[in-house]
Amino acid sequence: MTALISLTLKNNKEFRDFIIKNLVLPEECSQVLEYLVNTGGYVETICNKADNLHRIIKQEYPETISMAYSGYIKNFILKQHFGLVDLIADVTSENFYGKISGFDIYPWTGKEGVKGKINFLVVGILFRNRIIPFYVVHLKLGASKAKFIGEAIRYCASLGLKIGKILLDRGFYSGEVINKIDAEKIHYLIFAPKKALFKCMLEGTEESIVVEHEIVYNKNFTKNKIYTEIALIKDVRGYDWVFATNLSIREIEKYVEIYKKRWNIETMFRVHDKARIQTKSKNPTLRLFYFLLGMLLVTIWNIFCKEKCTFKLFLTYISETVDKTKIITKTITE
Repeated sequence: MTALISLTLKNNKEFRDFIIKNLVLPEECSQVLEYLVNTGGYVETICNKADNLHRIIKQEYPETISMAYSGYIKNFILKQHFGLVDLIADVTSENFYGKISGFDIYPWTGKEGVKGKINFLVVGILFRNRIIPFYVVHLKLGASKAKFIGEAIRYCASLGLKIGKILLDRGFYSGEVINKIDAEKIHYLIFAPKKALFKCMLEGTEESIVVEHEIVYNKNFTKNKIYTEIALIKDVRGYDWVFATNLSIREIEKYVEIYKKRWNIETMFRVHDKARIQTKSKNPTLRLFYFLLGMLLVTIWNIFCKEKCTFKLFLTYISETVDKTKIITKTITE
């Protein structure tokens, strides 16, 4: 237990270093944020320094904060010597209950008071049973997922990592995304929505098959064509599957086993919810900043503590070490 607490103290220092050094926040702000991560609730309600904290954060741009996060996570990745990795990307969202305006919030149904969704695109490295979310952006209305996927792939490659493949859900099925991944010369497996054409194709075959498929899409007022392979997989786990892919696999049913690895990111999002810092603000910089702090904690836990304790226990230990860190800081200052 003593060893675990020592390890947590080290991770607590990593958390503080990211806030203070990379985002140039004063010491007291990092301590307030550490407290908020572990107590829940809204920043504006719990923290009497919220106005000052928000003023400092809003001086940055969302793009700057995303770059700072990726740059910091780079140090963790390089130390792991991963080599060959797979990438997983997905979009997760936060509920918004206020009045919607601009392009930062996606309109929602109003059910249970939710008027909108603030979306974040997350790309993570999958290595064995770990996911390292190294690329996170705020996804505005009309934003190009293909552009961000391309940026994430190039950034990952710049770290000297060899990308085996990227796994995507049906929200990424588009000619533009496939064209971008092809341009980066990366293998992909995308869960395709069962449109009328694919339903007819499934009904028309008695066994699993792979067929060539042409996708036509518009980009910059120009009609474009891209070709992919469509894997039509019959009755695996009681379900008929459709994938767009450029992977060559002899046993077609194995596409399903490969795709199952993407579900790890859904688990990661549920873990991240336990460290989510809430704010009433709809400012995209603030929203992204708080989201990234939670992602940073998930990353530290994944790399250092996942085999030793649960994420909830990890957060508890961090909370318990905050006061100790304050004492250490005060002693050094004096």
